[in-house]
Amino acid sequence: MTAPALLALAGALLLWVPPGAARRQRLASLVPRPPRAVLVPAVRAAPPGPRRRWLLAGVAGLALFGLLGGGPAAAVLAGGAVVGVERLLRRAGAAAGTAAELHRDLPVACDLLAVCLTAGTPVGAGLTVVADAVAGPLGDHLVRVGGLYGLGASPQRAWAGTPPPVDALARALVRAGESGSAVVPALQRLAADQRAADRSRTEAAVRSAGVWVLAPLGLCFLPAFLCLGVVPLVLGIAADVF
Repeated sequence: MTAPALLALAGALLLWVPPGAARRQRLASLVPRPPRAVLVPAVRAAPPGPRRRWLLAGVAGLALFGLLGGGPAAAVLAGGAVVGVERLLRRAGAAAGTAAELHRDLPVACDLLAVCLTAGTPVGAGLTVVADAVAGPLGDHLVRVGGLYGLGASPQRAWAGTPPPVDALARALVRAGESGSAVVPALQRLAADQRAADRSRTEAAVRSAGVWVLAPLGLCFLPAFLCLGVVPLVLGIAADVF
């Protein structure tokens, strides 16, 4: 038997599919499976501490001082840049805190809980499902509250000690549990209100950042205005008087 005939026989044996369950196993072994998606938890960087903030701000100030070529005006501008960069880093670190994470995740949690309750899921089970989808401090708090619901605790007992802004969600669910009113519209309104508040805070932060960006420019122009506008006028008046 020649080599081409052997190759043809090997290919036929490879492609031959036996009947029954063996057929399905053979097909499954021949068809490559798509790789499964691996969910990697997001690693959040810790906010910079005071030393790191001042170090980064000092590096930025020295870089600006070198770019401007030195001199008193460059020193004043670099000092203003150091202060401005430190304030921006401090605000960015504060925004990464627990309260900021709660504000960010609360609208998503309200929407998911509204979907679960619309599908007929009990409140405790819905909170547990939402906690699995929402990570961070809000997910941990919802896991605790959902566990208390599962143990038969009252809504007031389950939501006791809830921090803001999650206390708005607690009030909506407690009120619905006491009065029997529909909680889904309240959750949807709460999510919309939280998103509007987040947009307002973002716009205020952007306006404040614009002011701090222009502060070094003002510190640079103020000495120039004093030297070129005020000092010659004072010297001229002094010369006429004396």
